[in-house]
Amino acid sequence: MDILNSIFPAAVIYTIPLLLGALGALYSERSGVTNLCIEGFMLMGCFSCAVTMFYLQGKIPMTICFIIGMLVAVAVTAAYSLLHAVAAINLRADQVISGTALNMMSTALTVYLAQTVTGSGNITIAHSIVPFAVAKIFSESFYALLWTYIFAFVVFLIVRQSFSFAKRKAQFTSFFGRTSLRLYALLMAVPSLILSLFISSPVIAGCGGIIIASVFSALIWKKEDFLASVRIVKNARKEKQTRQTYITLALIALVSCILAKAGLGIFLRTMAFERVYWTTIVGLAIWALSYLLLYKTSFGLRLRACGEHPSAVASAGVNVHRMRYIGVVASGALAGLGGAVYLITVGGEFNSASGMNGLGFLAVAGLIFGQWKVLGILGSTFFFGFCYTIANMSRVIPALAVVPPGIFSAFPYVATLIVLIFTSKRNVAPLATGQPY
Repeated sequence: MDILNSIFPAAVIYTIPLLLGALGALYSERSGVTNLCIEGFMLMGCFSCAVTMFYLQGKIPMTICFIIGMLVAVAVTAAYSLLHAVAAINLRADQVISGTALNMMSTALTVYLAQTVTGSGNITIAHSIVPFAVAKIFSESFYALLWTYIFAFVVFLIVRQSFSFAKRKAQFTSFFGRTSLRLYALLMAVPSLILSLFISSPVIAGCGGIIIASVFSALIWKKEDFLASVRIVKNARKEKQTRQTYITLALIALVSCILAKAGLGIFLRTMAFERVYWTTIVGLAIWALSYLLLYKTSFGLRLRACGEHPSAVASAGVNVHRMRYIGVVASGALAGLGGAVYLITVGGEFNSASGMNGLGFLAVAGLIFGQWKVLGILGSTFFFGFCYTIANMSRVIPALAVVPPGIFSAFPYVATLIVLIFTSKRNVAPLATGQPY
């Protein structure tokens, strides 16, 4: 437990730059442009933020300095990404070669400019960002249930979105995608959270929510209109399956309550939210907005269609080149923001010798492991962030110090290879990615 107490908060911090980089690659590849220059984009963002803060620190408040540095990183990297957009879209160049060339140019350019600015090639910022603690407003039982429910829900979504279940994928999606099930889950979660404000035991409060949801479902089971959204199940076999589904969901909720009693919710809250960087909140907000933008808006539909069937989209009147330009520029802006977040939360300085330490390539691996989906990317980047944290903290944790440091240094990249070996057959990359139009 002490090891987790040391690793888990740092893993959350490492996850945010990876998440932003992977989201940037997602926008580009969903539009149909292969983007292997996330490492170079993040390096440019880190350098731009470091130079900006180098000249501004001490003259303005540090929080304002952080914000300006991040905005400059976004602007510079978005402009830099236009080189890849022009080469891939207008010149129809090989997108892999273009990305590799931009990575190499980013390294050379930032090293030269850093040596010009400081002479040593390293640009150190005066202060790092200060974390804050989330206020404790409600009872411990409430937080235990809340974070356990959130954890179970996120795990479920990641499993549902990330992996293809072959012939059973459609059944799996429809099995848990019914409106009645969503309503049932909501009827379990909300009453149990309300009860937890008055009951100290999360198990009792959770069971109370299960009972309320079950009674409500039994009362409206045979009604013609299930809250005007769910059709009555007339077939006896389907009705039996539906009842089994409700029972399964109730058992999942009961297990969640037991885990909450065991301390999972309090552990998650303490480890991930007791010391919170505001950049973490910004990163998660961008992730949530990306999900809504890509899957709930017409813009997201057009962007994703450009990466699947650009000819069909063009016949419908959509400017494919414009959409791909938006995707590539968005990838540069988000990756640059990821590099700036890495600088002010983890690095503390721009080091011309080490650069981003392969963080951008891990972000691309997170995109592939997450199956080019927003929900899958969240889980994959946290996994790689956890591996990266172990590699960097192995020397300061006594229980891990007995293992040769070289093994832990290679651990993130070995884990990446193992994961990609087992998931390569299920890759669902956009059909037109890498194909000039």
